[in-house]
Amino acid sequence: MFYRFLICFFFAIPYAVANPSLALQCLKESYPNHTISITFSKIPKHNTLQEYENALIKGSLIESFAYVYPLGFHTLEPFKDSSRIRDYRFLASIYGENQNAVESHLKSMTWIDGSQILFNSKNDAYKALERVKTHLEQAIKKNPSLLIYLQNIGGTYKWRKIANTDRLSAHSFGIAIDINVAKSRYWLWDLKQKTFKDFTPKIPLEIILAFEQEGFIWGGRWWHYDTMHFEYRPEILCYAKALKDRI
Repeated sequence: MFYRFLICFFFAIPYAVANPSLALQCLKESYPNHTISITFSKIPKHNTLQEYENALIKGSLIESFAYVYPLGFHTLEPFKDSSRIRDYRFLASIYGENQNAVESHLKSMTWIDGSQILFNSKNDAYKALERVKTHLEQAIKKNPSLLIYLQNIGGTYKWRKIANTDRLSAHSFGIAIDINVAKSRYWLWDLKQKTFKDFTPKIPLEIILAFEQEGFIWGGRWWHYDTMHFEYRPEILCYAKALKDRI
């Protein structure tokens, strides 16, 4: 078992206690065109890595709220990467039940570097990425050094499974984008190269915030870090920001 040990020099205000009704409210606000019929009285916590890994395989919608998405820093324990948990039945119901269904909702976009990418048009995912693109284009005008992180990107839509698993990637639903791979780090690659350790993310904060303000979570905030990865999960950001505001 490998663990990252971090010494963090910042003042962190603890998050409010888990709030099931707020999580449900964020789901309804994030997906207003879908009926969210689930109810729950508590949000289950994963207290061991095994419990967490089981949730990755057969996670329920509410389990993605188990530990709050860490705005402003990154997760310190491997079983607290709750936003990596995806309810695949839910994703299929709102983005497409299979490859053909997903592809029928894809829309082409000209990315910042001029390349053509595909993104899901359902649930305002495409529009959110358009807004991110606008923010980033404006930021590049002020700071051209940002461009290198946003060109030669890893891609968006691809129907595939996550490496070494039987789970579909968020890319399979057309709701994720990987920016410049050469400027990124991925925990599994680092593990194989024996460089899995504490790190300072290479991705500039301006880029991270441009995505997060439009509902994209960043893989660099995970213990299982994936710094190129941004994924449209507006309910996760809604919940994190709402809890932080209530402190």
